[in-house]
Amino acid sequence: MPATMPGTLHYALQKLGKIDDPYDGRNELDVQWIDQQDWELARTVRATPDDCQRTRQELVFDGLDTVATVYLNGKKVGRSVNMFRQVVCDVAGALVPGDNELRVHLESPTAYAARETRRHAQSASKRPDFVWQTGERRRQGREWIRKVQCHFGWDWGLYLATSGIWQPARLECSDAPRIAAVKTRQTHRLARGATKEKPSAVELSITTYLASTLPQRGRLTVRCGGQEVTVRARLHPGENRVTAELALQSPELWWPAGEGKQRLYDLSVEYVGDDDARSELRRRIGLRTIDLVTEDDAARGEDPAQSFFFRVNGRPIYARGADWIPVDQLVDRATPAVYRHLLGSMVEAHMNMVRVWGGGWYEQDVFYDLCDELGILVWQDFMMACSLYPDTKQFIAELVAEAKYQVRRLFDRPSLALWCGDNEDAEGVWSWWKNQPDFPKTVARYKKTLSALKKACEAEDDTRRFWLSSPSNDEFGENPTDPNRGDIHYWKVWHGRQPFSNYLTVKPRFVSEFGFQSFPEPRTIRAVVPKGQLNPSSRVMEHHQRSPEGNMLITNTMAREMPIPKNFDAFCWVSQINQAMAIRTAVEHWRRQKPRCMGALYWQLNDLWPVASWSSIDYHGRWKVLHHEAARFFAPLLVSIAYEQGKAHVWVTSDVARPLSVSGELDVLTWSGRRIARVKLSARLAPQENREIAAVPVDKLLDAKAEPHEVCCFVRLAGAGVQAENYAALVPWKWVTLPKPRVASALRSRRSGLELVVRSETVTPFFHAELTGSESHFRGDWQVLRPGTHVFGLVPHVDHGAKLPTLGDARKRLRTSSLYDFYEH
Repeated sequence: MPATMPGTLHYALQKLGKIDDPYDGRNELDVQWIDQQDWELARTVRATPDDCQRTRQELVFDGLDTVATVYLNGKKVGRSVNMFRQVVCDVAGALVPGDNELRVHLESPTAYAARETRRHAQSASKRPDFVWQTGERRRQGREWIRKVQCHFGWDWGLYLATSGIWQPARLECSDAPRIAAVKTRQTHRLARGATKEKPSAVELSITTYLASTLPQRGRLTVRCGGQEVTVRARLHPGENRVTAELALQSPELWWPAGEGKQRLYDLSVEYVGDDDARSELRRRIGLRTIDLVTEDDAARGEDPAQSFFFRVNGRPIYARGADWIPVDQLVDRATPAVYRHLLGSMVEAHMNMVRVWGGGWYEQDVFYDLCDELGILVWQDFMMACSLYPDTKQFIAELVAEAKYQVRRLFDRPSLALWCGDNEDAEGVWSWWKNQPDFPKTVARYKKTLSALKKACEAEDDTRRFWLSSPSNDEFGENPTDPNRGDIHYWKVWHGRQPFSNYLTVKPRFVSEFGFQSFPEPRTIRAVVPKGQLNPSSRVMEHHQRSPEGNMLITNTMAREMPIPKNFDAFCWVSQINQAMAIRTAVEHWRRQKPRCMGALYWQLNDLWPVASWSSIDYHGRWKVLHHEAARFFAPLLVSIAYEQGKAHVWVTSDVARPLSVSGELDVLTWSGRRIARVKLSARLAPQENREIAAVPVDKLLDAKAEPHEVCCFVRLAGAGVQAENYAALVPWKWVTLPKPRVASALRSRRSGLELVVRSETVTPFFHAELTGSESHFRGDWQVLRPGTHVFGLVPHVDHGAKLPTLGDARKRLRTSSLYDFYEH
């Protein structure tokens, strides 16, 4: 059967028509046999007589998924049990002129994991089966195989344990050494008058790792920023390190999104042997300093406390962003266009940090390329999550080799901010598994494995922090979730079933994970669910809901916060509004805690198949209400209203690195649009300042003219080239009695594209506009409209194949709605 790699067996079989799309309906259950088999991939590789004379003849696989043996002309030349490592096969003596038969034998990953679990039965933790909502189950042994952990199922993911050649591969024949890695260290110099934000020079020390088969001599030339330096190199068989140094005067720095430009310099490293054999590597680097600042700052009788924030080029950065899972269960569909859309959507929502979660994969080069270009800082987990991992000699050796490869691979990325050991394993040790009888052995096992990883990472990269686990305070201690130091994951609102107001009781230093679920939009569901199953608790719908209590928690919370939706489509949309209100409550509060709290990364940005989940962008790249709301609550200048103890407290939070002088007003309007109160506001803000600028008793605002359920508060500030607006209802949305909205809308064409002009006479909660059947969104969608005129620009999802429609076509497709339309009256 023909197959195309890089890719997966699953997708190859789907393209051949041997299996149906596993994302459709319950087809996933019909393809569970695939990972239980061994498979073989074969092809012909042509070599010239000249190739076979070269001193270095190598087959290089950047990633084999996962348990693989490589044969060339019947001779075993390579072996892999780790999809996160490059595999270099020496084929000298096996390669012949003309056609060569290459075979890659792929063993069943689930059989391998099960065999390793049995082999280490005494030390293996008892892993529960993966259970589908509808009762089916499969055994897991995922911690015993260095493979994407969510390939074995998760509470938002499928159980599809793929195999394949998942990253590029090539045949290299040369007399020159292979450039295995390059690491560039920076020293920022501050001459008189210079600052960390504007250094006078940056000195670069570039270390090149050269893999040579024979002793040889040559020259290594490094070029960057118009500068060039050449050093002599004397190589021995094996790995060689050659260092060259140069300096860039008056450098332009790389900044995170919203802080400045993302200047990238071209760096080239070229080796030329005395025999004129050549090898070259090109990449881009950014000049910047980055620190994770964790300094003692206990005050006011608190328990021991430490700061936790990132400082770039000397400037403290409030981390605004989300957690990231693989963009698809099948890497074949993880195209550059998918990455461009998702990461571009992050920047459009004012995000500046993404956390690559430890249950997925180290991302593809295109991901880091785009983060470098867009200014998105990367919190990089190592690939371990929610499990107690082995401390065997073999496992640790693989983990250390994996860390060495990945750290070298990503070292020069200006976007990479932090290495983190794992996801929630420290919390698991001290919380989930604490009452097990072998608890001391559990602690010792975790310490041994993570200490080896930490040592390997720090040996390769002394320019960034290694953080033990997320969440943690970077210690092998009993309280990794201490809110006074380190990062926390906060799940009491979702898993703990607490009201949204519970977020207001939490005062952390940095929140690296928290979330609330919703359903994707109706057309995403209809594409994979038959019409007769369009009910949240149907058998097919529950197959696309992997959180055991997900539907119940969505529905119960909706009943607590929102009017009950009138039909299935309304249910999907209202679930998204509910999700957005949960995360908005948390983020606005934690931004008001600045500088105590210096980061909020919600779970999660994206989906890897069509599913009910915590994402803000669904599998097809369609923005949920949450992502539109994120564009507002992550804005560099945030004005927010906290309703506490009978007062409306107005806060201004600035992440802007310059002083601001702003003015505006706090208005109280009835739902019909009548203003009953206005309070003038003004503030002079220092750079990055956060403070309360007004506290007005609600009784005074209402002045007996209306009840709390009859009004909505709006706040607006502007000045110094920035503006901010926000709203607050004083009661849950379910208690609001809305009049029928009086809204008129019209599309118009401008040089920048299509715009929707909306004129509202009433307060219109969660106004939504869409062009049916198109992949696009309106900028500013799903907001609570105050009376007046509003303009929404259309953003086609060009990376999903969308084109700007004609004005006539757009007018035919335009549909608008609001909260009023989602429930019976």
